[in-house]
Amino acid sequence: MAVWLCRAGLRGEYENKFIDLKKIFLIGSVSIDLTGRTDMQELMKAISAAYPTEPDGSVVTMSSQARAFATKVKVGDWVVTPNMSPERLLFIGEITGKYEYDPKKSELKHSHVVNWKYGAWKREEFDEDIIRSVDAFDSFMMFFKLRQDKRIKEIVEKGKPFSPLPLLPIKKSSINKPEAEPIEETEPAAVYDNAELKEAIEDVKKIIEEVKKTNTEVRRINTENKKVISEVQEAISFVRKSNLNEAMEVRKVIEEVKDVIIEVKETITEVKKATINEATEVKKVISEVRDAIDASADASASASASASASAAPAASAESSETVKTVYINSSRNKCMYCDPSYYDILKTRRCFRR
Repeated sequence: MAVWLCRAGLRGEYENKFIDLKKIFLIGSVSIDLTGRTDMQELMKAISAAYPTEPDGSVVTMSSQARAFATKVKVGDWVVTPNMSPERLLFIGEITGKYEYDPKKSELKHSHVVNWKYGAWKREEFDEDIIRSVDAFDSFMMFFKLRQDKRIKEIVEKGKPFSPLPLLPIKKSSINKPEAEPIEETEPAAVYDNAELKEAIEDVKKIIEEVKKTNTEVRRINTENKKVISEVQEAISFVRKSNLNEAMEVRKVIEEVKDVIIEVKETITEVKKATINEATEVKKVISEVRDAIDASADASASASASASASAAPAASAESSETVKTVYINSSRNKCMYCDPSYYDILKTRRCFRR
């Protein structure tokens, strides 16, 4: 079984009717018959048509509470009604009747019969989350379901109510009032003459004039401040424009530098190509010079060979131990009297050892 919270008005103005008539009522401005209205959309359209000035949020709230009160409440469910007296009690009862609609009533048209058999309970008997749920939405939610239904039933079944309903008169303890102290005689209040009052009035007028002057000065300062602020804003806008212009100039310079860098790179590439070509030409010249040197060496070697052949008889008369000079005709021929490796080391075209 569910536990519902039903308020007796924003300030508890209908609490006596709830208890005396043994009923709960849907407090609010919904006056249409809610019997069989289970469809939320149709109910919203009906309430919106009946109350065209209500905003959409209010229509949704009214429709949800009205549908729950008329179609979802069952016989055997519990109901909790907060008491707005200083004791802040909770009235707990059991719903014993189905939904009723009375068009003759001006306000309390929607009702359920209730048996307040569980009486009035102190809030301290319940957990804090239950109290927060009871106090929540107290400005516009008149009827809704409490989600702590099991714990509420356990507390009520195990505990004892503060008082049965209707409430019994609470006896107030007698308070011993202290004896009244004698009133001391006081001096009569001083009476100011007209001269002093006039002086006080003049002082007040002077203060008012000073305040007016101060206000005028403050206004003047505010005007000057506004002028200064406008000048500062103009200066800021000018600086921003200058910065933009300088940024554009810097961008142009950067682009020009980029172009120069590209040209330098191209020039370096051309220089590298020219250097390579010149090196090739130098290598060719060196090769030609080497070829010319080789040709002259060959020619001199041939001449030496012919001269040595003509001088052979004279040389035979000399001692066999005399060192001979042997000329080599080409680089491929080696001196037969020498070690070939020696020739390779000297890198020369004639042998001086023989």
